[in-house]
Amino acid sequence: MTAVGARRRAATAAVLAVAVSLLGGCVVQDERPMERIAATKATVEVPEAELLDVGIRVFDPNIPESTEEQEKKRVFPDVRKAESRYMPVVLRDTLEGTGQWGQVRVLPANGTGMDLFVDGKILESTGRELRLAITAVDATGRVWLQKEYASAADTRAYKDVVAKPKDPFENIYNTLSNDLLAARDALTSAQRVQIREVSDLRFAAELAPYAFKDYLAKDRKGLYTVTRLPADGDPMLARMEHVRERDYSLVDTLNEYYANFGDNMAEPYTNWRKYTHEALETEADLKRQALTRKVLGAVAVVGGVMAGSESNSSAGSAASTAAVIGGIYAIKSGFDMTSEIKIQGDSLKQLGDSFQSEVAPMVVDVEGRTLQLKGSAEEQYAEWRRLLKELYENETGLPATTSSSAADASPARGGDKP
Repeated sequence: MTAVGARRRAATAAVLAVAVSLLGGCVVQDERPMERIAATKATVEVPEAELLDVGIRVFDPNIPESTEEQEKKRVFPDVRKAESRYMPVVLRDTLEGTGQWGQVRVLPANGTGMDLFVDGKILESTGRELRLAITAVDATGRVWLQKEYASAADTRAYKDVVAKPKDPFENIYNTLSNDLLAARDALTSAQRVQIREVSDLRFAAELAPYAFKDYLAKDRKGLYTVTRLPADGDPMLARMEHVRERDYSLVDTLNEYYANFGDNMAEPYTNWRKYTHEALETEADLKRQALTRKVLGAVAVVGGVMAGSESNSSAGSAASTAAVIGGIYAIKSGFDMTSEIKIQGDSLKQLGDSFQSEVAPMVVDVEGRTLQLKGSAEEQYAEWRRLLKELYENETGLPATTSSSAADASPARGGDKP
C-alpha cells in the first residue's frame, strides 16, 4: 500500500468514525413508565378558623405578538387562550380532591376576595411537555411560592381506556398541590387565622374604605396586618357579610361556567394533545432519519470517490461511481424528509386552528344579566364588583367608595398582589 493510499484509507476511517458518533446520538432509548406523584390528602380535619379559601386566577396565556414567533414556539393562540382557563380548573379539582382547603374557586384574572391566590403563566405547552411559572400569595401579601414547574407527558394518558383518562401532566398539578400544602403547614396556627381575618377586611375595605380602611395597616414591603377588629354585632359588618355572600354567589356561577368549559374541553383537548404528541414524535423521528441518511450518504460519497481513485479496473470504477450516486441519493432523501417535517408542522397548525370551534366558551346568566365569558370575563367581573358597591350603598344609604382610599385598600393584580 502506498503512502497516499494509506492516508486516504485513514481519512475514510475518520469519516466513518464521525458517522458512527453522530448516529450513536440518534439512538432512541425505550422510555420507562413515568413515576406518578400523588397529591397528599388530609387525614385529619382542618380547624374551621384555619381553613383557607383558594382563588386560582385564569393563567397568563403568554402568546407571542408576532405570527413568526408563534409558529417558531408552536403557540396556537386559540388553544393557548383555552388552556389558560382549562389548566386552573384541573388545579382546582386537584386541590379540592385533597380535602386540605376551604372553597377552591377559579377566578378571572382580576379576581379578589380569597385567602390565597394562585397565578400561573404558560411557558410551554405541547403534547410532549408542559412548563408553568406559578406564584402563590396570601391575602396578607406573603409569598408562599414562586416556582417553575415542568414535566414530560405521561403517554399512558393518551392510550384508549374505558374510564376517563388522567391528565398527561398530572404530576405537575400534584406536585404544586403538595408544595402549597408544605407552605401552609410552615405557617403557625395564628398566621393562618390572621390570613382569613385580613382577607375579610380587605374585601370590606375594597367596597367601603371609609368604614373599614382603618382596620388594616400596610407596611413598606406591602404586607397587611390587622390593627383592630370590628366589634361583635357591628351592623355595617353584618351588611358587608351579606354583600359578600352575593359575591360568592357570582363567583360560584363563574365556577360552574369554568367547570362546564373544562368538561366540554377535556375530550377534544386530550385528542389534540395526543395528536400533537404523535406529530412531534414523528417530526423528531424524521429528523433522526434525515440525519442518518445525510451522514451515511456523505460516507458513501467519500468512500466511493476514494475507492475510485485507487481502482485501476473498470469494474472498480463503476462500483465507486455507483457508491457516489447512491450516497448523493441518500443525502437528497434526507433533505426530502426535512420537507416532510414541515408538513408535520403545518398539520399541527391545522389542528390548532380547528380546536377553538370545538371548545367555544358558553354564555351564562347571572342575576338576569347575560355574560359571555370569552376574553371579557375580567371586564364582566369588574362590572359585577361595581354593582356590588352600588348594592352596599343602596342597603346602607352611605357612599360605597371615597376618593383615592379605595385604590390603597383594594387588592390589585400586577404590581400589588394579590
